[in-house]
Amino acid sequence: MNLNKMKNETFTKPTLRDWQEKAEESLKGGSIDRLSTVTYEGIKLKPLYSREDLPSPIQNPLPGSSDFRRGYTSSGYLEEPWNVSQRLSSTSAKEMKKQLLEELNKGQSAISFNPDLYKLSEVAAIVEGLEEYPFCLMTENSSLDLYKTIGQQNSKGFIGKDPLASLMNNSKGYDNDWLEAIVHAKKSSPKLKTILIHTTIYHELGANAIQELAIAIASAVSHIERLLSEDFSIEEIVDKVVFHFSIGAQFFTEISKLRAAKILWSKVLEAYGLNEKLMNMTISAQTSPFTKTLYDPYVNLLRAGNEAFAAILGGINYLHVSPFDEPSEASSFTANRIARNTQLILREEAHLNKVIDPAGGSYYIESITNQIAERAWDLFLAIEDQGGMEVAIETGWIQEQITQVQKKRLADIYTRKQSIVGTNKYANLDESPLQNAVTLGNRLSIPYEKLRYQVEMMKASSVDIQVGLLCLGDLKKHKPRMDFVTGFLAPGGIRSHFIPIMHTENLKEQIENNPLSHYVICGANDQYDDDLLTAVKLVMTEKQSIFKLYLAGHPTVEEQKCWKEAGITEFLHMKSDCYHILSTIVEDWEGEVK
Repeated sequence: MNLNKMKNETFTKPTLRDWQEKAEESLKGGSIDRLSTVTYEGIKLKPLYSREDLPSPIQNPLPGSSDFRRGYTSSGYLEEPWNVSQRLSSTSAKEMKKQLLEELNKGQSAISFNPDLYKLSEVAAIVEGLEEYPFCLMTENSSLDLYKTIGQQNSKGFIGKDPLASLMNNSKGYDNDWLEAIVHAKKSSPKLKTILIHTTIYHELGANAIQELAIAIASAVSHIERLLSEDFSIEEIVDKVVFHFSIGAQFFTEISKLRAAKILWSKVLEAYGLNEKLMNMTISAQTSPFTKTLYDPYVNLLRAGNEAFAAILGGINYLHVSPFDEPSEASSFTANRIARNTQLILREEAHLNKVIDPAGGSYYIESITNQIAERAWDLFLAIEDQGGMEVAIETGWIQEQITQVQKKRLADIYTRKQSIVGTNKYANLDESPLQNAVTLGNRLSIPYEKLRYQVEMMKASSVDIQVGLLCLGDLKKHKPRMDFVTGFLAPGGIRSHFIPIMHTENLKEQIENNPLSHYVICGANDQYDDDLLTAVKLVMTEKQSIFKLYLAGHPTVEEQKCWKEAGITEFLHMKSDCYHILSTIVEDWEGEVK
């Protein structure tokens, strides 16, 4: 073939159906639809995306142009890098000052800590001499006092309080202090942003991405309306606004959430008649406390890294990465260093500051972004129909909406449909939790952590914390379910005790030789025959008040009825409610202690 002929050679462009057929070949004839999943936002995630999943004609604006999903400048982070804003913690103001100086020398680029932990004079001492760095401070106390104490003419960054988040936290909502603080800072610190929309409390209660965005926009509108009535112009208000989001574990959803936030904000500001050039959205973000665990804390490194990556691709301005031991009372030097360096590695080694909206144009991400934006806007309108954010919180409407999602999240971790590595899956029984652990808050792993704490306390009281596995026949027969049950019990801190049952008639004898309060029969389906059913009936008739017997497997409804009549308490299988079964076992042991 000559060169000219090669240049003119073309290939048939594959259609979406061609791709689907290839995918179904790998599924051995199964439908590709079985690979689809539905998120907590109610969005169906498909295994394949194409141009057909985007509006026609495809809208793919350049970075820096409306609808601003791709950012507000054509050069992305090249023009304005995100601020490394690690929220530091220390036992004293003196130590905080020392730690802050060290972090600023090692890559931190903003002043970030909890000012509510210190006296105002101590806060002033901490930030003294650091006027060149922007603030990244959020308070639950008087923001007016903070502005008067540390605000200067050239102060930049943001210092703020969200009265609606405070109201959600059973504290005061709007008050005179909030308004006076904004008025004062407008004159004394004109470059400082002072109007905060803080969504972390909703995120930690289990809100999905759509709810977070709708709440954020509704909160912003509530703030805007308050300030417009106080003779602020829309331009003055928008210039002072900063949004703070927590970034969860679903990588692509979180990227899409941040991109959708910019779409929604531009839509709101368009309704207020604001010029496009003034539509910037300042976003502060933190990796989610909701996803972190006390057990196997080094997995928190992976979680935080994933969340930080998503935040940066989503286009944030300030970022806090959680130290891996954040659930403990005080993070270690090592944990703080790794958290800060996570951002530096993403910036200096992954070069995320040198790519401009790499998510732009992805059929998958653009499709999710559009769906989140559309549904969040509908929910925002529903909040407005309730009378706005303040009324929706006071009546409990917002809490009710979030609770519905929270229940789904909890149900999924209870049944282990949603895995938490090191907690409800692959739990290490020889591991100790973080020292000075904090079990307060709304972390998703807390139910299992409390369960393990109960077990640890009972071990200290010499209760025999183990369950007997009655393993039927040869190893190859019982091993799959033996391994499954061992992993099923581990999230509760419960050890398995192997008891071989070579013949069904040995069941009673082996139980008597290995006296425990709970046993699980492990074997293959063909071993769960009439002989075993008879043996279980015999044992449970004689020993009914002494122990409980479980069966590993998922029999049919009719078979379950027979096994329960024989004395089986519950069935352990992939769809079982792991948390509540383990809780029942632990409650039985607590009864023994009492």
